[in-house]
Amino acid sequence: MNLILVYRLFFVIIFVNTFSTIFAFYAFTWEDLLYQMRKNMSWEKARIETNTQVFDPFTKNLDIGEKSYPIELPARGFNQIIHWQDGKVMVIETKDKKGNLLHFYYENNGDVLSVSLDKKRIFSEKEIFPIQLKFKSRYEKDRIKALYQFGIVNKNIAYHIKNDNKVSLRIGSLESGHFALINPKTYELESVHSKIWTGKERWLDLKIVYKKYEKYRWQLYPVITEYFLNEKLFKRVTVTKIRTLSKLPMKNLKKQALNLKFSQPAQLKNDYAL
Repeated sequence: MNLILVYRLFFVIIFVNTFSTIFAFYAFTWEDLLYQMRKNMSWEKARIETNTQVFDPFTKNLDIGEKSYPIELPARGFNQIIHWQDGKVMVIETKDKKGNLLHFYYENNGDVLSVSLDKKRIFSEKEIFPIQLKFKSRYEKDRIKALYQFGIVNKNIAYHIKNDNKVSLRIGSLESGHFALINPKTYELESVHSKIWTGKERWLDLKIVYKKYEKYRWQLYPVITEYFLNEKLFKRVTVTKIRTLSKLPMKNLKKQALNLKFSQPAQLKNDYAL
């Protein structure tokens, strides 16, 4: 009888210690999360180069045995150069594999210019925007903007148990289908979930997964970002080069924005300060 009581006491102690550690470690509010994430920031200005592969998510290429792989569409792939200053500047040059400029996005202190240069390839901001970089910002307005772009308006924090039984922190409403999952130890983005209306009386589930985190200049970043529609891969973005800078080439970037503003049809907001 005494042995049974000892075992029960032992398991109660383990349970209390485990859950007290969890509740002490995990952030519970939006403000807690902001505080934890700000501590992980070390970059202020950076130049990032990426390579994007595009796949056909609805056609399978049958290969060895029963395995199937999405068909890559090389002609739809593109490269990007991202010029970034936390809270102030985001300039994205989107180019085809031959180096021809397809889209130019210029954001500087609230002034935004978005230009597609190829009529056959029109890019939306959601397509070219590095949500992870915006969400990483020290500034709350940038984090909120990154979430809003994917329909995440609820900033409540909750536990989320994934299919592999691992625990994440969730921002947003699970019921709405618009939410983001955060690693509770590193406070880095694991995935973003949203829904896309097709216009054909049905929704598609969009999932963005951040993989292979590496550290550069004391800050973690995902080397690979994968996009899925209804669990089928349709885009993979790979970071090929990162360089932190003391100064961005804003004079040249601003000149390029002005030239495009007057020579191309553009989506323009508050451009008076260009």
